[in-house]
Amino acid sequence: MPEIVVEDTGKDAVAKELGRRLREYNEQKAGSLRDSQLVLSMRADNGEMIAGLTAEIFWNAMYIEVLWVHERCRGAGYGAQLMREAERTALARECNVAYLTTFSFQAPAFYASLGYRRLGKLQDMPPGASLDWLYKPLAAAGA
Repeated sequence: MPEIVVEDTGKDAVAKELGRRLREYNEQKAGSLRDSQLVLSMRADNGEMIAGLTAEIFWNAMYIEVLWVHERCRGAGYGAQLMREAERTALARECNVAYLTTFSFQAPAFYASLGYRRLGKLQDMPPGASLDWLYKPLAAAGA
């Protein structure tokens, strides 16, 4: 019987290999990922980063990984500007949906104000909070 190994050394290489193999399988079943990374930042006049967004675009979807706004800049509309630019870019790259996860202590109301809808919720993750999966159809919304 095969042995299960907890990969303590060389785990990055093993994880990369597993990802490559899964990607090959997925592309056999669903076609080329057409993947690309999107990185947006906003900088103050002195060059300090005050907000940013990272996303992965693949197949017809954009997964927003990180949206961050410096605490002193929150409420100024920078997050919404970054989200709109990301959605415009996703549409230009033939995406028809954007999705993300957010904790209940982060910004679910903010994303709802931008038209994102809850797809799922994991209660008590982390303890005392929840994790929401949100999505927004882009083609219909016109981003």
